[in-house]
Amino acid sequence: PKTEVGKAIESSKRDITKSENSKKEITKKDTKSESRKKDTKSESKKKDNKSENTDLPALPKSEPAHDSFLVVAGTYERILYGLEARVVGSVMTLNPQFIFPAHIGCIKAVSAGGRYLASGSTDEVIKLYDLKKRVELGSLHEHSGSITALQFHGGSHLLSASEDGVICIFRTNDWEPLKMLRGHKGAVNSIAIHPSGKLALSVAQDRTIIIWNLLTGQRASRVKTPQVGEIVAWSPSGSHYIVAYATEVQVYKVGQTESLATVFSKQRILCALVASYENAEYVLCGSQDKRIHIYSADGVERASVVCHENRIKGLSLVDVVLDGVVHAVVVSISSDGRIKTWKLADLLDPICKHAEQSTASDEVMDLVAEPLATYNADVRLTCVASSTATF
Repeated sequence: PKTEVGKAIESSKRDITKSENSKKEITKKDTKSESRKKDTKSESKKKDNKSENTDLPALPKSEPAHDSFLVVAGTYERILYGLEARVVGSVMTLNPQFIFPAHIGCIKAVSAGGRYLASGSTDEVIKLYDLKKRVELGSLHEHSGSITALQFHGGSHLLSASEDGVICIFRTNDWEPLKMLRGHKGAVNSIAIHPSGKLALSVAQDRTIIIWNLLTGQRASRVKTPQVGEIVAWSPSGSHYIVAYATEVQVYKVGQTESLATVFSKQRILCALVASYENAEYVLCGSQDKRIHIYSADGVERASVVCHENRIKGLSLVDVVLDGVVHAVVVSISSDGRIKTWKLADLLDPICKHAEQSTASDEVMDLVAEPLATYNADVRLTCVASSTATF
């Protein structure tokens, strides 16, 4: 699978390039013939093209949060929490902005993009909210299974995944479902959109990883995996991605056919993300043992830190200005009911310094770090998302 997934990524990139070039050629050749068509046919074609257009724009470089940012968390108790992380100098506080029962089932996924917020639940419904107006917009009922994953691409599109095996692409200006991506034969566990908006990855219970060409809304490739893939995630730059299983993570670099490394964990991995720091990529895994385990891109565990009093259920990453300097901040949630924020530098600086001073490359550091802020929701937290957009 290490080789096959890498080859599939390369193949899909070539297909996208060919698709873009062929679109240009077709446009040149068919300009005259298109102009001769009857008005009714032309209007019909425009409508069809509009409904099939799933081309997602590349994301502009996001601005870091200055005074505050948003943290949203879902719970087993069906309650949706919205917290404002307020920054004053180097001091951060987490203050509740809204707390309300959003669903009639356990909330399994949340995502924020631009002015919009979405939550998905075992009740098979996606709830939509306008953060600027502070109102509920309504709900989406395209799925026939529990909602397992949600991801906004900027503020223009929303991708949703479900236990029904379907991934749906929505346009946010009218919430029109542009495309239903059908390729998995089991519940979809995780989805990840490339920052360019051209590719997406998904893993499911059918032990496959699918690469989607979002220019066409079609499946680019489908590769069998040795285990059930539970998490997929891109690095912030889009140069790396990970595929996480129960106790291991495969790290890939876009453009290479083989995986860079495989991370092996002694604990069950419940959440994971890729972070960039000091021109290097690191994989952060939240585990059953209350710790965040930190791995280098070559698959070596560098350190772990006890962050909570119970298993860690979710991680999110956001850029924040602290004391006039941009820092990456990690948001973690746990079954202990606490939402915490951590300065990424506090977790990775000791690793970098230790690497410079020590010759023991296989030594795993046991770190102690203080969170920037803590909020006790006193409920069983299930999922988390963060956004620099505040209103």
